[in-house]
Amino acid sequence: MGLKLAMESLKTDLGNMPVFTAEPNDDRKYPGLIIIHEIFGLDDHIKDLAQRFAGLGLRVWAPDLFWLAAEQGLDRSNLDQMRSFFFSLEDSQVVSLMKTVFQFAQQNPGVIADKIGAVGYCMGGALAFMLAGRENLAFVINYYGRVLYPETSEKKPLSPVEYADGVKCPVLALYSGIDPIIPLDQIKLFEKKLQDLKITYELKVYSDAEHAFFNDRREHYNKEAAEDAWALTSAFITKHTSI
Repeated sequence: MGLKLAMESLKTDLGNMPVFTAEPNDDRKYPGLIIIHEIFGLDDHIKDLAQRFAGLGLRVWAPDLFWLAAEQGLDRSNLDQMRSFFFSLEDSQVVSLMKTVFQFAQQNPGVIADKIGAVGYCMGGALAFMLAGRENLAFVINYYGRVLYPETSEKKPLSPVEYADGVKCPVLALYSGIDPIIPLDQIKLFEKKLQDLKITYELKVYSDAEHAFFNDRREHYNKEAAEDAWALTSAFITKHTSI
C-alpha cells in the first residue's frame, strides 16, 4: 500500500499547530486515527508510528501539541523542562487542541466519520483517554498513561481517570507492571472505574516491562512486550473499525 505523507498546519485558538499526516494514497474512505505523542512532542518515533498505523488502512493525524515549547526555546529532549511545560498548561487548552484535530478529521472526505479513534503514549495515553471523555471516539488506546496526577490544580483540576465518566467507546489499556509513575494500585483503580461505568475494555499489564516499553528509541524498550502490544493494538483497531 502506497502512503501519502505530509506536514500540515492546523489553525487553533493558540496559533497554527503542526500536524504530521500519514494515509493511504488513494481516494477510498478509511477509518481515522489521532496519535498523541509522549511528553517530548512530535518526533521521529511518532512519525514512524503514524506510517505504521497508516499501513493498516487508516488515515492518521499526529499533532504536535507542544509546538509552543519550541517557540519558547525549550529543549524538547529535556524531560524536566517538558514536564514543567506540560504542567504549566491548562488541560482544557490541551483537550481543545485535540478536539480541533478530531473535528478536522471528521470533515476529511476520505475518512469514515464515525470510525475515528485515538492512541497515545505515556502522557499522550492519558490525554487520548481524556479526549475520549470529551468526544465521541470509535475507540481509544492508552499506552501507560497516568491514572492520577501527583496533585490537581487550577490548571489540572481533574486527574485523567476522572474523565472516564464521559467515555462511551471501547478502551484498550496497556501498562507496565514495574512503573514507578503508575503503580499497580492505580492501574487497579483505573480498571475498577471502567468496570463501574460498564465501559467495554481490554487491559494488560506487562509484569517485566518498564515504563515506555513500546518506544524503540528509549532505554526501556522491551521487544517482546512491544510486539505483543502491537498485536493487541492492531486486533483492537480491526475489531472496532472493521478494517
